[in-house]
Amino acid sequence: MGEIVSEKSQAREITEKVRRIMLEKIYSREPPNRIWLSDTVYCGRKKIFRILGLGEAIPERAISRIWLGIVVGEALQGLGIARELPVEYRGIRGRIDVVTDTGEPIEVKTTINPYTLATNYTTTHTEQLSRYCLATGTETGILFYYLPGAEISEMPATRYRFNLTQVQDETDVRINMLEKALAEQDPFTLPPTWHSKTFNNWECRQCNYRELCMAKSKQTGLII
Repeated sequence: MGEIVSEKSQAREITEKVRRIMLEKIYSREPPNRIWLSDTVYCGRKKIFRILGLGEAIPERAISRIWLGIVVGEALQGLGIARELPVEYRGIRGRIDVVTDTGEPIEVKTTINPYTLATNYTTTHTEQLSRYCLATGTETGILFYYLPGAEISEMPATRYRFNLTQVQDETDVRINMLEKALAEQDPFTLPPTWHSKTFNNWECRQCNYRELCMAKSKQTGLII
């Protein structure tokens, strides 16, 4: 057996360095100081908080999950399977994980829990794919899940067809709301999340801004 030769404080420095590198990589891919297409799917309040510089909005437990997704994506590119494509809609940028030869967007998600696919959490993944279909003008897109440890042939891949008129209407409303909240520098003009009017949902439960949101919302009479 190996002998421990360093103090915990010294080992902790390495952990913090890895964390810092991870965050730098995450933010270099999607800078937090601007609105992205994914912000019309995931919590809009959180994005305004980030732009206003009100603390770190990525929970510790989420950093490693996001990092794993980045590693998988870069590995797929290295194998020549994937190629990212920057897109825009109304000046709002997005980044498609993979584009097929026919221009069909593929959104790659990484999860360590196969049961995640049976929860409402996956609805946001489908919505994100719909935004990329809107930006590219394609009615269909593919959602692919990478499950570490699972057999490749068993990893789920589903093709969705979207009504782009409906997707456009929803996206326009949310972009307008985000731009208004940013102009007024008031995150609380937005709902707790796009998919819930209360804090009883997966996104709020995992958010570092939960207490701030709940305290302010109690003042305005929002049901929680």
